[in-house]
Amino acid sequence: MIRTELDLQPIIPFDRTTAARLAAAASHYESRLTLECEGLVLNMKSMLGLLSQAKLPDGKATLVADGTDELAATQAVLTAVKGQPVIK
Repeated sequence: MIRTELDLQPIIPFDRTTAARLAAAASHYESRLTLECEGLVLNMKSMLGLLSQAKLPDGKATLVADGTDELAATQAVLTAVKGQPVIK
């Protein structure tokens, strides 16, 4: 399991484009990917789940990757958070 602290302040609230980019990046991997913040757990592979949380309290969250390809999945999501295209 890999836990990575993120500052999402620059990209929240998530809009359709951002949520789609994050969900698409996460969906390419078998690992379970979640975004955790103050007891809230969001499935990174769910665009609808990401859009349901318009605001995270302070923009701080933890990306949790758990599975066989967790390192590659973490790197892909971090790239997507930065707004760069993800190439797999």
